[in-house]
Amino acid sequence: MNSFFKKKDSSSKEEMIAQIEKQISVSLFVQAAAQITEAILLSRLYALRDETEGESEIITGVWVQSIGQTIEALAVSKELSTFNQQELRELQKIIVSSDFLQSIGAAIEGAGGIKVLKETPESFIP
Repeated sequence: MNSFFKKKDSSSKEEMIAQIEKQISVSLFVQAAAQITEAILLSRLYALRDETEGESEIITGVWVQSIGQTIEALAVSKELSTFNQQELRELQKIIVSSDFLQSIGAAIEGAGGIKVLKETPESFIP
């Protein structure tokens, strides 16, 4: 497969890279939309069920992940149209920070899930 790419001239290789980067950007927005949808639906579900402390933490974690995912999608999109090296570096820092934010949200969600398991012996929807 590498030989295929080596045979391509550098301009077509750059075009392929740009196309893949755009596809990645679009996929990040799709993920963000799905994450936000999950947060909204979980919020509605747990509100109808009189949410417990653990469920509240799950919702908080999912919302934190949604914020991180949205920030990442916006920063990656902006990164693709930026030629200024200083701005590019700042956007990369934002992207890394948004990854950490998503991780923190997942940790909060997991901690909430553990509380829910302890609160109710019956099954739950994470």
